Amino acid sequence: MMSIMNSINLKKIFALLVLTCLVGACATSASNSSKEPRALYTYYFGGIEDMEVADAVDMLDRIGYTGLGAGARSEEDRSRLSEYLQWSEKKGDDFQVVSAMMAHRFDKFGFSDVDHRAAIDLMAGKEGTLWVWVRDAKPDGSVTDEKVETFIRGIVDYGVSKGVKVILYPHYNTYFPTTEDALVLVEKINHPSLGVAINLSHEQMSDKGGVAALKQTFEKAKGRISTIVISGSLIKLDRTSVGSMNDSTIRSLDDSPYDLIPFMRLIKTSSYEGPVGFINFRLQNPEDYLKRTIKRWQELCEEVGLYEA
Repeated sequence: MMSIMNSINLKKIFALLVLTCLVGACATSASNSSKEPRALYTYYFGGIEDMEVADAVDMLDRIGYTGLGAGARSEEDRSRLSEYLQWSEKKGDDFQVVSAMMAHRFDKFGFSDVDHRAAIDLMAGKEGTLWVWVRDAKPDGSVTDEKVETFIRGIVDYGVSKGVKVILYPHYNTYFPTTEDALVLVEKINHPSLGVAINLSHEQMSDKGGVAALKQTFEKAKGRISTIVISGSLIKLDRTSVGSMNDSTIRSLDDSPYDLIPFMRLIKTSSYEGPVGFINFRLQNPEDYLKRTIKRWQELCEEVGLYEA
């Protein structure tokens, strides 16, 4: 009798174990199927600037991009930025104006931040940021580190008053060509409303695109990273001109002899959890390259496990 009871109990235990395994497998499967690739947005150029705003937003939304960064330098730029912001409100969570973008040449605009303030006013309450990069085009001693610091501090202070975060955007051939260059000032100002960007294209053009150099950049910038930008690239750049370097380092993600996997892994292991930008400067036929890029982006995310938080 005892032997029969033991046999029944063993069968019950076995059945419970099987059921537990099945439930666990189902939960794991459901968890995996719910993972979404990290959000990808793009820039306002690359042929998009030639489209009507409504058409551009519908195209980006349809293909799978979650938004874009828009120019804000001129009144014309800011007028178009306003249209993007209106469409963002209509689309809700499906489309966001990630940033207002502004290049600043000291030889042309001096130390006036009037346009930056106008852009910040537009972005106030919209959960977007202001990207700033500055250039001393005629190094004659009139632009100093102290003056640049005061200029950036003024923009950050105004951004704080409006609830808009400022991102110092490294850009080849400007005052801050790399993330590490920009990080010096970001750390000196040391304010939560000022962050730094990592743009693969500009790191490569500045000879900082090797895996070891990028790893060091991510480590130094950890906790300060406010946006990350990716693009396809050649392995050996054509350094004939700035234009040829742009063409070498700004390509669709599916057209990248340069291995993007190490960069993707650095994104994953960084503390940055926001959307990633795809820079499309000088590219043509957006419907085509955007589709090819988002497909490759999803494959890359799957390969390294880079998902939405």
